[in-house]
Amino acid sequence: MSRFLKCFLFIPLFLHATVLDVNEERIKRSPEIYLNPQDVPLFYVGNPLNGLDVFSIIPPYTIQTPEVNRQIEQLIVKELGSVGSVVKASDENLAGFGSGNLMNIQIGKVAKWNGGDLPITRVTLSIETAVTICKTNDKSNPRVWSINDYVDAPLEIGLEKETLGAVQKLLREFVRNYKFANQSNSQKPTFYLHSQKS
Repeated sequence: MSRFLKCFLFIPLFLHATVLDVNEERIKRSPEIYLNPQDVPLFYVGNPLNGLDVFSIIPPYTIQTPEVNRQIEQLIVKELGSVGSVVKASDENLAGFGSGNLMNIQIGKVAKWNGGDLPITRVTLSIETAVTICKTNDKSNPRVWSINDYVDAPLEIGLEKETLGAVQKLLREFVRNYKFANQSNSQKPTFYLHSQKS
């Protein structure tokens, strides 16, 4: 094997080992924080939630009953209120949208690769933020953080208790990861909850 090829192989292995070491140290410092690469993007340097202090929240509507929608809003106020302040805003109130940070909670079906749907329901909490691409100066709103949970039943069955449990779990995961990303920031975030009209 040539000296060049040996060096070429060594560099990726060295980088991979370094990344593993960094992640292991993070877990040691805060063992309750874990990142699933299938659900949450892994950022080896920094964290996409770092410095984000204003969010607009769009809860999932029309999927469940009005009562479930109300209970989801209560969970949002309770869980996010533990890390910041939650402000309820009407449909006409656009407060928070100027920040460019959108928290979206979605409840939906899971499609099979060969058509049809799997007999499960996916609950997703994601964060989108406004960015400007330097090279082209184009503006975009990419998803920078997301996490999933699953209910072991089709959406049509309407397992309200399980759905609410999944939403609460994802909100708590967000709070834990937000705290982890903003340990050095003293400013608490503000969440504008855009409630559905009763």
